[in-house]
Amino acid sequence: MHDRHHARPIARPRAAARASRAPLGAGLAALSLMAGCAAVRLDAPRYVEPPATVATAKVRVVNTRAQVYYADIAVFDAPACLTRANLGMTGGESRDAERLGMLDDQPVSAATLERLVRAGEPLVLGPRVVFPTVSRREAMHALQADTQEDVRARRAGVCKMPAFVPKAGEQYEVMVDLSPARCTVTPYRLVGEGGAVKREPVESQSSRISTYEFDMKCFR
Repeated sequence: MHDRHHARPIARPRAAARASRAPLGAGLAALSLMAGCAAVRLDAPRYVEPPATVATAKVRVVNTRAQVYYADIAVFDAPACLTRANLGMTGGESRDAERLGMLDDQPVSAATLERLVRAGEPLVLGPRVVFPTVSRREAMHALQADTQEDVRARRAGVCKMPAFVPKAGEQYEVMVDLSPARCTVTPYRLVGEGGAVKREPVESQSSRISTYEFDMKCFR
């Protein structure tokens, strides 16, 4: 059996957002107006974890600037150039409650989500959609030129997705680091050693997939 905590239902955003940040729905509405298009498959199927009969690994995705950026996380099919499945949202007021009892256990927050993945086959995982969180004022004034300019200045850069092969029984952390005009997606292996947790580099290679805001491209 998989070593995991019983997953609680995914938490809904609180009815009243923090004063400094708009709730997820308002942020999506405002940023959709500013972005102008949505080329990524927004109807991608929800991720289904592998059955207990197959070898698996545990993966934690960390949005390192969750209060500044939303990052919708997905698994990609690089050869077919499409989003295979949507894992869930990080950032802003999002909360993903599933926890797998991983090393360096993290409390439920907007910054992290954890999933079981198939071991022994290439995994391409990262943000399929990225956009800045917006204040309540920005959401209310989304059509004003100065507001749009302020939000555009905070846009993250192109996210190039690495591919790596998880090993059975191992634990991994994929760090998504976002800042204006910049995005990196870096996998690490978690190793428990002497009561501490080390993050070791993982052998990976560039996949065909890259994303920018609501757009996805594939390169040969």
